[in-house]
Amino acid sequence: MEIRDPVHGPIEVSHAEKQVIDHPLVQRLRRIRQLGFSEITFPGATHTRFLHSIGAMHLAGLAFDAVSKDLGDFSADLLAKARSTVRLAALLHDLGHAPMSHDGESLLPLGRELPAIPDIDTNKPVTHEQMTWALILGAELSGLIKEAFASFGVEAKDVVSVLGADFIEDSFEQGSISILPVMRQLISGELDVDRMDYLLRDSYFTGVTYGRFEKDWLLSHLGAHQVGDSLYLTLDASAIFAFEDFLLSRYHMFLMVYAHNKTQSYYRMLHRFLASEEGSKLRLPADWAEFSKCDDEWLIRQLTCAKNPWAQRIIAKKPLQLVVEGFDDSADALESVKAQLLSALPSSVDWVTSGVEFSHHIPGAGSKSNLFIRSFRMGLPHLVTPVEQYSDLYARQAPKKRVVRIFCESYEAQTVAELIWDKLHKLLGKSQNYHNMAVHG
Repeated sequence: MEIRDPVHGPIEVSHAEKQVIDHPLVQRLRRIRQLGFSEITFPGATHTRFLHSIGAMHLAGLAFDAVSKDLGDFSADLLAKARSTVRLAALLHDLGHAPMSHDGESLLPLGRELPAIPDIDTNKPVTHEQMTWALILGAELSGLIKEAFASFGVEAKDVVSVLGADFIEDSFEQGSISILPVMRQLISGELDVDRMDYLLRDSYFTGVTYGRFEKDWLLSHLGAHQVGDSLYLTLDASAIFAFEDFLLSRYHMFLMVYAHNKTQSYYRMLHRFLASEEGSKLRLPADWAEFSKCDDEWLIRQLTCAKNPWAQRIIAKKPLQLVVEGFDDSADALESVKAQLLSALPSSVDWVTSGVEFSHHIPGAGSKSNLFIRSFRMGLPHLVTPVEQYSDLYARQAPKKRVVRIFCESYEAQTVAELIWDKLHKLLGKSQNYHNMAVHG
């Protein structure tokens, strides 16, 4: 089967993959928007997690093919199983997302309702990753995977293992060497197919240019490098600038799309509704068949029928008013006096702090990226260097960047803006850290 994708072009889908795609849990992703409330700000952003998952599966196959050129010592059967598993993991990686994606995560079932997942808090909602694991390991989907992929020996536990579940035994070893780490990196890492697809796709459907990067160049320069008894991802040095551009693309998409102030206003109103007495009673079912019926429209129906004023404001499209916005140094300055500012402001004020990470790892904090840059040297062995030591941009930008936004009711905007500015002058004096802060009151 072939799927026409507006971002990647024609995508080949195997018969086994089609059987999984046709399952109600995967079809549910057609009804989960990739960017949630962003459609209000960017009307073209109506694309879904279904098409993103198809795109990620496609890129996972291309990425694994590039990496496999360095896996010649592994058997053809193991590599065929690994390739099928990586594609399937990419297809299913978003299966457990709640309606409105990340911001509906508090709706997910409590940990005690998912006995198949060990070591989770039984009294708190599970994460979407844990929900994904549980759905894949459930009898319905695991049976389908085992039957459809019998010729490759792929089982549900293999997929969940690639998606980061450490309680599953590694089935991708040959001798004492494992390719599981590099497989995991392709799904979630410094240079993964999830980010590659959503940056390009979100850029396309929102109509912005920030998320574009040299996908083909990056994919064609991927490889693998052995450290101890594990294989990890490499990128050829000739693609380092394309990688840095990829990191910058994510940062700019965060600032201009994912953390857009209007979108954040709607998410804050949703959070307030879900924290209310009425909203806190909502809970997604743990049963896969019932879960498959709960999509974005399900949540919109709950909001439409609710008596809570925050739910009614979302439906009526009446967002909170942005009054103050600070990035980096300005955000740090605001955070340093947050308690004093809030004590002087009306109780209706909503303070939102957002962070964006170039990396999952922070150089100097004892954390390693396990992404290596490979330099080719004439007549000498390849030189392999951790990315945090090779890229100045990566090292400088790896610490989390911060954005602070303050919202309030529109009729209070002028008063709140003046109170904040006056208080900052008194608390911070002539400090320059807050003078490039945007005041919208």
